[in-house]
Amino acid sequence: MTSLPRYATALLQPLCDSKGRLLPESVGWSDQLQVDCTLHGHQGRRKRWNHWCITTPRWILTLTLADLDYLGYGATYFLDLDSGQASSHSRFSLFASGCQLPGRPLQSHAFNHPRLQLKAEEHPGRLRLTVSIPDIGGQPLLAALDILRPAHLQSANLVAPLPDGGFHATSRWLGLTASGTLQLGRRNYHCPPGQSFASLDFGRGVWPLRSHWRRAVFTGCGGVAGNFSTGWLDYSGLSDNALWFGGQVHQLQSPLQLQRSSHAPLAPWCLESEDGSVTLRFTPRRIHRTCPRLGPLYADTLQWLGYYSGVLRGPNGERVPLENTLGWLGETHARW
Repeated sequence: MTSLPRYATALLQPLCDSKGRLLPESVGWSDQLQVDCTLHGHQGRRKRWNHWCITTPRWILTLTLADLDYLGYGATYFLDLDSGQASSHSRFSLFASGCQLPGRPLQSHAFNHPRLQLKAEEHPGRLRLTVSIPDIGGQPLLAALDILRPAHLQSANLVAPLPDGGFHATSRWLGLTASGTLQLGRRNYHCPPGQSFASLDFGRGVWPLRSHWRRAVFTGCGGVAGNFSTGWLDYSGLSDNALWFGGQVHQLQSPLQLQRSSHAPLAPWCLESEDGSVTLRFTPRRIHRTCPRLGPLYADTLQWLGYYSGVLRGPNGERVPLENTLGWLGETHARW
């Protein structure tokens, strides 16, 4: 029998105790998964969030699976980069019925709804992502993708305390290679080898009623990738800003500015770190907005899709140029 990877079987540090109180020994940053993010207590305030983004030279697919205790949410967005055609579909489920979001990032997880089925099934060394939507923009969408997990690939993991007994735990996985096919209506899309990547944003915690954050992500060839975020964790002095080179992750040690050049819808963004390790320009090509709402509760998100160019500083201080590397940048204002 093939053995499961270490992270799936090892005894990890619990995130919180049986009453939902954050354990101090779980707080901090790591390049390896060390914390089991199973949540306890805080009924009605717990948040579980898995967001996938698959990028290829010709198309992008994003999947969101969320369990907010009182509500489940699943969403899919597909963009054909050649034609500009975009399709999206989302569904709610009361009390998160049909949501299966465990406490570790690369375990099997799912959002099941008659009109939207998202599944990630764990296998040794890979996950199988499947999507089934009977009607998205008037046509069906089916996808079957294999997300490979190289043994040497590291992740960015952070646990941070929040005010009023809250806390946030995240695990970022970038540079996962993707293969497989997607069918939208009568058209088939493939994952070109060596140019198709998946990223996972895994989040768990007890988050503030009002939250705001920005996040920027890119993945390029040669194992170069970046994750940057600003917002609600800034005050804590903890950050999951990181760069990947050849699958090895390096936490940024200085603050990073993530600023829009103007208020024009597709205005470029500038990303600069104080120590010079990041000097990038993000040029959006497309905007996607989602705002799921239930009464006074909502999560208003703008996601720009486009290209990063500039210079990074490698692990030995070397200049690493980045040119027209596909990625995205998102901004969320939530009351949930």
